[in-house]
Amino acid sequence: MNEPKLNYINFTQNELKDLFADAKDGDSAAFNKLSGFIRNISYSYFLSKLRHGKILNYEDVDDLSNNVYLSFAEQYHKIENLENWLRRVLFLTFVSWYKKSKKRKTFELDEAYNIEQTNVNPAVKIDAEKILSILNTLSEDKQQIFRLRFWENLKFAEIAENIGKTEDAVKKMFYRTIEELKGKI
Repeated sequence: MNEPKLNYINFTQNELKDLFADAKDGDSAAFNKLSGFIRNISYSYFLSKLRHGKILNYEDVDDLSNNVYLSFAEQYHKIENLENWLRRVLFLTFVSWYKKSKKRKTFELDEAYNIEQTNVNPAVKIDAEKILSILNTLSEDKQQIFRLRFWENLKFAEIAENIGKTEDAVKKMFYRTIEELKGKI
């Protein structure tokens, strides 16, 4: 899918504050213009996440942008500081979506291995089979840490939050397991 064409917005903070004040006072034209700004700012933010590989497709970018817009439309009367609100909502919307998407993508080690790959070196395939057979003998906690670290590319802090352990405990278990694997290989 080709990247959609973007409209860049140029406005000052004062213009935004004035537009926001007018929208809160019932000016529908100001609300429409401000809503467009919110939608475009949101789209740009989530598009940057797509470019960094955190979001996988433009449909998710569009859905997340629409979610922020809907939150704004529902809450704009209660918002005190638009800039702070927008930063918070963009971040929380992304984090919530990211956690949900990671949970949906978790799959067993064997399933990950069996996904069809092209041009796989036979020696690599044999090594992968041996490593997977060893990984399958590990405890569920250790397997989950490996899945999240290697298949999901999560940081130790994210893994710790995901499985309900401290970051230090996750690191310790990860590195001890690496040493254990080295001994078995």
